[in-house]
Amino acid sequence: MIKLKNISVAFKDKVVLDNLSLTASKGEIIGLAAPNGTGKTTLFNVMANFLKPTNGEVTFNDKYGFNTEKDKLYIHKHMSTFPDQDDLFDELSGVDHLKLYGNMWKGSTKHLPGIIERLKMGDYVKRKVGTYSLGMRQRLCFAMMAAADTPVMLMDEVMNGLDFSNVALISEYLLDMKKEDKLIFVSSHLLENLDLYADRVLFLKEGKIVQQQMLNEKNESYIKIVIRPAEYEQLRYALPDDHLYIANRLLCIPLADMQIPEQIKWIERLLVLNDEELTIGALGTVEYYEKHYHSTD
Repeated sequence: MIKLKNISVAFKDKVVLDNLSLTASKGEIIGLAAPNGTGKTTLFNVMANFLKPTNGEVTFNDKYGFNTEKDKLYIHKHMSTFPDQDDLFDELSGVDHLKLYGNMWKGSTKHLPGIIERLKMGDYVKRKVGTYSLGMRQRLCFAMMAAADTPVMLMDEVMNGLDFSNVALISEYLLDMKKEDKLIFVSSHLLENLDLYADRVLFLKEGKIVQQQMLNEKNESYIKIVIRPAEYEQLRYALPDDHLYIANRLLCIPLADMQIPEQIKWIERLLVLNDEELTIGALGTVEYYEKHYHSTD
């Protein structure tokens, strides 16, 4: 378990994290959705004990960060962070990198052949990393996390540079890691993909968690359609008070308190007004991302 209590981080006059609190437990995948510069990497560095917060307290399995060298070693043994592609060694092979991570954290390399097979790396894993494409390097970085096999994993931009098939492959692998009771934090620019495997998604803004989107709970359904601001102005006074107009483009009308005849009325009215595709469903990470970061409200 990781518990952050009233964490603040400031660099000179710039506050990056502002009195942030969070509790995360094993067997959970937590997504982070926020633009660059909003504190995602700083939050990971605080959790990993790489950065001491200006204020606040970090607890990891009942051990406090920065208290003793013994506690620091315990945290680093039980937590791994996603390697940066720039940190890979071009003259070493993929196998060399996997052995390094396997020996450093798990203390074994017996599990490496299964990782290589599952991630379909057999054709190139023995070649020098300097010959790898962007996607091959990114898959190696994920394989290194699997080789470390730590109970807690912090994965920053895990899907960067991957094609659709590899995104699906790693998404499935993440779900299996969760079944092994690992606690995994994932930041990714593929927002719709987060909805497939995350238990919740955190939205960071101005150093705070402004929303936790719970993906394993039943969420309210909306009529959703893209409409122009001029069309929205024609409708706004007739719309339910709890409707959303996200980023001056996406109209979301909640269905929870609406009878079926009224639902049908709104669907017909919107389809006549606009030739865009209309959908019905819960708001996902994409919609909440636009609400928090692209809206002008």
